[in-house]
Amino acid sequence: MSQCTAKSKRSGKRCLKWAIRGRNTCHMHGGKGKGPLTKEGKERARKAALRHGAYTKEAKKLHKDSMALIRKSKDLLNSF
Repeated sequence: MSQCTAKSKRSGKRCLKWAIRGRNTCHMHGGKGKGPLTKEGKERARKAALRHGAYTKEAKKLHKDSMALIRKSKDLLNSF
């Protein structure tokens, strides 16, 4: 069995508990957690992690298209 790899924020020392079999941390530091298992749970976790949406595929495409339009406008103005 291995020792938990979690460290304390305050002291910087490692946890002295045994890690759960097959994991790197003990039950106190998240070793028992498996994360969302169902498709709905994974989708809910993905949506919960989204903060503002500025870097979604749609937002990136909109930014790219608007920058191309601005570039064309500048080229058109400079041609006169």
